[in-house]
Amino acid sequence: MIKTIIIVISVFLILTGFKTYKFLKENIKKIPKVSFEEQLKSYDKLGYKLNNGITKQTLLESYDKSDFEDDTWVLMYVTLGSTIEKEPWTPITNECWHFDAECIEDNGSYTDIIENIKRISKDKLNFENIKDFVDIDNEKAWVSFELNGKKYKWDLRVDNDWVDGSLFDKIRVLNSELNNSEKLTFYGLGQDAVIDYMSEKEMSEFKKITSIRIKWLNGIKDIGE
Repeated sequence: MIKTIIIVISVFLILTGFKTYKFLKENIKKIPKVSFEEQLKSYDKLGYKLNNGITKQTLLESYDKSDFEDDTWVLMYVTLGSTIEKEPWTPITNECWHFDAECIEDNGSYTDIIENIKRISKDKLNFENIKDFVDIDNEKAWVSFELNGKKYKWDLRVDNDWVDGSLFDKIRVLNSELNNSEKLTFYGLGQDAVIDYMSEKEMSEFKKITSIRIKWLNGIKDIGE
């Protein structure tokens, strides 16, 4: 009996396979595409303002409008967190940061990370006197800075050119101690990510408009050991 049922179902699928595929293709709800201009306008309403000298044409130097529409919301978010592709490498906005975890090369690498976090936090994480040291061959690295009159120096793990994700855990703790209403957020893209800094209300509005499933940054669990 069971064999008979299986045979009947198999024959049905063979005979109707193309029609079933055509029906599903025509009737399953597709994720709607949003125009380049509408996406940019929506991000602007969310507070993602283009920096001085940056225009919408700047965004189209790397991608076509169709690229932004095929990857609705996400590609625009990544691009807003990036820099222009020529000197002086100006950030497109100061609201978010497109970060690659494989970025530790020499002295200055951790300084760049701290300065970018300061930038997107609008100085609510007002790091000053930032210094670092990176010696990959001898497996030694550290970063130091001052924050609200206190001095900090953190030793960091060396794993070739991969960032030590625990750095973000340490920063997350400092941010909590300062009682800032905003926190670092994370949208993973593999070895890279978009890091943002927002309040719970801002996160809720962001998700509502873009449907991008950002989350609170969880340091080493997100960025890796």
